Amino acid sequence: MGCEPAAIKSPEPDITQLRGVSAVRLLVVSTTNAANANQTAGDGAANTRDQRKVRHAKRQELLDAGVQAYPVEVTRTHSLAQIREKYPNLEAGEETGDIVSVAGRIVFQRNTGKLAFATLQEGGEVGDHPRLQVMLSQGRVGAEALDAYKRLADLGDHIAVTGEVIASKRGELSIMADSWTMASKALRPLPVLHADLADETRVRQRYADLIVRQEAAEMVHKRSGVVRSIRRALEDQGYIEVETPILQLIHGGAQARPFETHLNAFDQTMTLRIATELYLKRAVV
Repeated sequence: MGCEPAAIKSPEPDITQLRGVSAVRLLVVSTTNAANANQTAGDGAANTRDQRKVRHAKRQELLDAGVQAYPVEVTRTHSLAQIREKYPNLEAGEETGDIVSVAGRIVFQRNTGKLAFATLQEGGEVGDHPRLQVMLSQGRVGAEALDAYKRLADLGDHIAVTGEVIASKRGELSIMADSWTMASKALRPLPVLHADLADETRVRQRYADLIVRQEAAEMVHKRSGVVRSIRRALEDQGYIEVETPILQLIHGGAQARPFETHLNAFDQTMTLRIATELYLKRAVV
């Protein structure tokens, strides 16, 4: 006589306990992620401080060697944009024999054994960022000058280079340097050129955004052009531009909450202006 296997009913899990376990796991994961984020932010700040210390040491090395880290002027015969406009179609490996002096900010570096590459950038007239490659060869500048460049020059530094206009073996318009000098030593690290800036960095470090992102620089120039056009149009119609006080005794701006400060010279409370309406009306009267 066969026996059918008895069905064993497993006990139902306690939903309350499972939810508690999930909540604990979620809390642990969230806490770990927050700790990792804080650690990453802390590491980034520490790394920035370390880089600044290194750059300060390099500046001091320049000064100890009798080299100005921020000279009053440097030799410059052409802008980077002028070089690109003058030599648009050089063949790969072509040498022009023309000696020029240029200056710009280092936004990219690549150092090899006896040859170093740098991309210089300058501010254009309409917000563009003209760039030009510079090549420093040990055979042209000498071992000492090449070693000094590799040791002392960082991203963000302004340098001046004198050399021959050539096209590299890959056809890139370049300056084969005969000499270089520091034009301005940067003490803060520059963001990597080909990496996008975080939104918070773009807001808090606007100067870095203007250097790295060409769209940001173009927007500044476009805004300036719009304001200039509006001002010119109003001036042509006989309007006059006036300045209104920034600190006021009675703030305008309806329900907006004013920022208060104290004017020590007159021992009275002042508010930062919210609207210029009241003083503009007084100017009209």
